[in-house]
Amino acid sequence: MNIKFEKYDPKKHDKHLIADLIFKADEEMNSLVYGKEPIEVIVKLLDIGNNYFDPSNTHLAINQGEIVGVVVGFPVKQKSEIDKISGKAFTKAMGIFTVLKKMPLFLKMDKIVAGDMDNDGFYIHTISVSPDHQRQGIGTHMIEKFAEKYGKLYLHVNTENPQAINFYDKNGFEEKFRGKVKYKGKYLSECLMERSVK
Repeated sequence: MNIKFEKYDPKKHDKHLIADLIFKADEEMNSLVYGKEPIEVIVKLLDIGNNYFDPSNTHLAINQGEIVGVVVGFPVKQKSEIDKISGKAFTKAMGIFTVLKKMPLFLKMDKIVAGDMDNDGFYIHTISVSPDHQRQGIGTHMIEKFAEKYGKLYLHVNTENPQAINFYDKNGFEEKFRGKVKYKGKYLSECLMERSVK
């Protein structure tokens, strides 16, 4: 398999396919955050730019002309600024009333998507491989590519997703922090994982 990487280009790549891949990275959390039409909200965020899914942060894994994976990420030192500008983009994509309604969730998410990260690291916001191309080493290849380029990697993973945690364990990530909150009678928990420079 000959994987090449490209930055997302709104004029060239299928944003609905990319939004679907981003959504599938964690359907439970993404449904909570983006609401009843999560893929449409992610498409709008891809259109708006200047947020997590800005073309400069969205990297595509391509095999024989087909998008087989996506990595959304940025240097840790840019994370707090990207968090801020993404809040504004969410308001544009979802509408002010939806964002206000979701504010209790967003405030709780800040507590679970936390933990200390070194500024010289790279934060993976989303990593996803197309269901048709899983178990072919593409996810590992994507991680290795970013580790080679940036060294120390960080990401948050839903603790209710043991398959993902196992995958990250196998790829050299270790748990650094675990955040847990109760929202609408259910516990939500995310784990910050780090892969150090080898």
